[in-house]
Amino acid sequence: MKRIALFFAIAIAAVSCAPEEVITPELTVLADSEELVLTPAEGTLPISIKTNVEWTAKIKESDAEPWCVLTPSKGKAGDNTLNLIYLENKNTDNRTATLVFKAMDLTQEVVVTQLQKDVLVLTAEKEYNVPYHGQNLDFKVTHNLDLKVTSDVDWITEVKAKGLQEDTFTFAVEPNKGEARTGKITFTADPFKEEIIVKQDAWVLEFNIDPAEDKIFDPAGGEYKMTVASNVDYYVNMAENDWLTMTVSGDEYTFTAIPNDGMKARETEVRISPKSAKYVEYSKVVKMSQKSAGAKLEVSELDKRVTCLAQSFDLTVDSNVEFEMAYKKSVDGEYVDLEAADKWLSHTVSGNTYTFTVTENPEWTERSLVLLFTPKDAAYSDMITEVVVRQYGHAFLMWSQQIAAIEGYDPAQKLRLAAYDGKILLANTTKIFMIDPATGAVVSTVQMPAGVAAHSLMVDDAGNLLIAADGTVDQEIVLYHVADPMNPAPEVVLTYNTGNYYGSITGNFRVKGNIKDDAVITAVISDGQDGENIEDGAVLIWEVVDGVCGEWNWTNVPYTAWDVASLCCYPAGSSLSDGLFYIGYGGDYNLYYTASVVKNPVKAEVAEGEAPHYVQSTSWTMSYVTGSTWQENYNCISTAEWKGNSYAAILQGCHFNYDDAGLILLNVNDPAAASYVYNYECTSDVERDDAWANLWWNGTGIYSDILLVPTEDALLMVGADSNYGTFTCLAIM
Repeated sequence: MKRIALFFAIAIAAVSCAPEEVITPELTVLADSEELVLTPAEGTLPISIKTNVEWTAKIKESDAEPWCVLTPSKGKAGDNTLNLIYLENKNTDNRTATLVFKAMDLTQEVVVTQLQKDVLVLTAEKEYNVPYHGQNLDFKVTHNLDLKVTSDVDWITEVKAKGLQEDTFTFAVEPNKGEARTGKITFTADPFKEEIIVKQDAWVLEFNIDPAEDKIFDPAGGEYKMTVASNVDYYVNMAENDWLTMTVSGDEYTFTAIPNDGMKARETEVRISPKSAKYVEYSKVVKMSQKSAGAKLEVSELDKRVTCLAQSFDLTVDSNVEFEMAYKKSVDGEYVDLEAADKWLSHTVSGNTYTFTVTENPEWTERSLVLLFTPKDAAYSDMITEVVVRQYGHAFLMWSQQIAAIEGYDPAQKLRLAAYDGKILLANTTKIFMIDPATGAVVSTVQMPAGVAAHSLMVDDAGNLLIAADGTVDQEIVLYHVADPMNPAPEVVLTYNTGNYYGSITGNFRVKGNIKDDAVITAVISDGQDGENIEDGAVLIWEVVDGVCGEWNWTNVPYTAWDVASLCCYPAGSSLSDGLFYIGYGGDYNLYYTASVVKNPVKAEVAEGEAPHYVQSTSWTMSYVTGSTWQENYNCISTAEWKGNSYAAILQGCHFNYDDAGLILLNVNDPAAASYVYNYECTSDVERDDAWANLWWNGTGIYSDILLVPTEDALLMVGADSNYGTFTCLAIM
């Protein structure tokens, strides 16, 4: 490496009165590079400095300090060596710094240059997929070297270039008329090279018609626009007709229909097809039709509902277009032909009257099918008429409502159900709501007699209305007969003091028979006052013979609970010899029956002042196993005779929100061995979610009831549950 000696001498002559030594500074800077040019890599450059006085060295530009530094920065007279330490230049430009050496007032500057880093930066993907019809591709390239850009195929050409330091290159990919192909674009700046792969799809036919559906014009006429998008030549031909014209604007075709004043529909075809026979399979024929004035297809009923029994019904079809009728069923929103085994309807036709014959539905659940009346002419496809025929099962829902929505009803009070004078009675302590059994609507509301809380409400088999309040410790209970609920004037049927049986709480009266003739009246006992002596529960029994109510007697029970609202004993008939049914919440939840309630011929020994009574000895038989655990609530029973069979109904209630309510119908022709008939689950009657805390629950207690009402056409099963919130009526046929 050359050595450059820089010598500077300055002579200063001074004259003074007294002799004084004069120092002439000398400064020589020796470097290893003639031009002091640094490579881009980091490194150290030794610099020699010779002077006869003290010296300093610094970098003039402050912005150079981050990438280079002189050390040491000062020294004594004599031969010295210092180092220029510099960092790597990662930039794409050269950079400079000025080294300033100073000896007294003698200064020397040396400029050093660090070269830029060689760079080629391509901002692009490594591979591009281009559709067959071609497109332009843009790439940004940053470089500080001579750059060469090439394409290895003639269908990729450069169309644009600009700038030096940040160039944008645009390449045009020509449309492809053949098979798929691949090309490569190369960017070269020695020693760098970047490559981009360009893949282009093969040519495919594009032939799209929008819209492509058949068009049906109204009788008044109108316009219909169609657009054809194609990459091959095509033609649009319309069959000769006298009512539809076609105009063309570019690739848009407008069809104009004149009014149709006749009574017949009309139709023509439009064919859109590529001109090349090679693509004839892509041709499309669009039907253009127009309805006639006054066309109609009307069926007398669109939603026909029939009972579960065999019967017939008529439908009248008013139409001036030809049509056909088919039996269908709906599966996932699509019409499916009926299998022969599923066709429980048949029909005959007389004029415009269709007479349908319905077979009996053997199931408890509803079934349905669809009658589809379809015009034969496609011009009237929008006149297809659907008639849904629904046949109830042997049990069907007449109505269900939220019990809390009944105006004036308090769901926190005890409820009882009864049937009176063709109405359903819903008792709510101080009021009786008279309900239309066909609709569930409240017909009227009756206030209870003054001073009477109707915790129990009954109507005996002769239509006598009875009400009573529950009794607590040492309280007298009165059972009243109300001759006219619209003008209540209560008549005492019996009285009972709860102190006669351990002072326990007593209530939930039930009756079977005619209190003016022969009847059995029951009530239940449970100690709900302090939670003690629950095992002392019992059933109270009064027999009415020839209209005279006898003395009270009692019998043991299979189990008891802490509130009489959760227990029910129901007479199986108007005589005690018909037996008793028993069910409740708090025991094993099963339905029990006893036929062995035999009056002891000897009165029980009683203390002075105690009312005389007879003691019963009862053996209970499990009649029906509910399969329930402590999570569910059974506290009500109703029985009825209907069409030669004996039925009992029990209600699975919603207590503490653990389960859904359900109305269960049992056959009790053999009361000691009841058999399951039907269970209506009330799940669909309320809105609930899966979170236990958010289940619809009124939280009012265990108040629920069930009622069987035999009518000429059906056995009604009515259930109400304050907790679950439902009031429901089913028809059993």
